[in-house]
Amino acid sequence: MEQLKIGITHGYTNGVSYEVILKAFENPTMLELCTPIVYGSPKLATYHRKAMELGTNFSTIQHAGEALKEKLNIIECFKEEVKVDLGQQTEEADKAQACSREAGLHDAKNGLISALVGAPGDKLEPSAELTVLINEFMKVAILTDQMPLNEVTSYVTEENLTKKLRMFDRCLRRDFGLTRPRIAVLALNPEPGKEEKDVLEPLIKKIADEQICALGPFTAEQFFASQAYTYYDGILAMYYDQGAAPLHLSGSEYCIALQTGENIIKTVPLQDASLNIAGRGEAPTASFCNAIYTAIDVYRNRVHFDEACKDPLPKLFHDKREDGRREESKRPQKPE
Repeated sequence: MEQLKIGITHGYTNGVSYEVILKAFENPTMLELCTPIVYGSPKLATYHRKAMELGTNFSTIQHAGEALKEKLNIIECFKEEVKVDLGQQTEEADKAQACSREAGLHDAKNGLISALVGAPGDKLEPSAELTVLINEFMKVAILTDQMPLNEVTSYVTEENLTKKLRMFDRCLRRDFGLTRPRIAVLALNPEPGKEEKDVLEPLIKKIADEQICALGPFTAEQFFASQAYTYYDGILAMYYDQGAAPLHLSGSEYCIALQTGENIIKTVPLQDASLNIAGRGEAPTASFCNAIYTAIDVYRNRVHFDEACKDPLPKLFHDKREDGRREESKRPQKPE
């Protein structure tokens, strides 16, 4: 398969984002996996490269079509000078981050890149169809994403759960190549309550008719304490902290988020801007690299899945017997 173009939004520029990008692509193996295109600023990249004493080379291009293979490519998304205040939150850095995200999403939606990867500090998209938190041990979808906790209970309905389970099941099949994924559904309450008895339990039985293998509801404490997650391909949590906290505790070095829909793939390392260590050269790259690996895998899995699900070839011959059947059907029927 042709080497994929992977767009990269540069995250929060006063943090470790450029340090992580430059350190990751200092390794030539990363350039063999994909053609990276950073939506950002060559000037900012040069500043961070010098400050970190890194040897990563990059090429400045005007649009994704100019991207060079085996090179780190950077598209200038804004002409304004951006002052770098390492470790500080500033309006300039906020604006630079927003420009990068806007340019990257534009190219992803228009098919100019295969997938989009956020650098540390980049934000998740609130309009994404489905967000899945991932590490090496589990894949966790969140029913209510980052909804405030006091609004969660009212959202636990049959309609919302059915929609999310269908999307999650399709994601596991299409994006991860799982034939019959097993999904564990977490309970909302620590002890069985109204939501479990009236909504979750009946829905899990009902959705089996759609060939979706959902089991539960399981209380989060017992589920994670017993390591039951090792028996499931995916987990549906009711609210963000219920799924995110165990994920980080079980393998924080590789934690990422996948935001997926029909026409866009975006991954983001679950690693903040790390303002407290900005400029020290201490930022790890594992989560960011894992976000790139996952974006590539998801794109290729989709290609294989969509190819397998295409309509069969049209009939290449003419069967005269079908003409006779059609003529027979047009004749008036005798009354009984």
